[in-house]
Amino acid sequence: MQVAAKILNGKELEFYKWDGDLSQLLQNVREKLNRVAENWTRDEKNRCLQETEKSFKFNGEILHLIVA
Repeated sequence: MQVAAKILNGKELEFYKWDGDLSQLLQNVREKLNRVAENWTRDEKNRCLQETEKSFKFNGEILHLIVA
């Protein structure tokens, strides 16, 4: 929410609003992701994990630049 306060004058984005129980929604997403990857090889899973790690790292850096 720091980003919203900084660049959106505190307005809440629709992105942060959910219909239903958040923990159940997250569980549904986990299950769908697991189904997508259930036939992947170990190498494919490892590559995906590496890219996911990069994604979070770069996203964090971008947010830091916006909020700083």
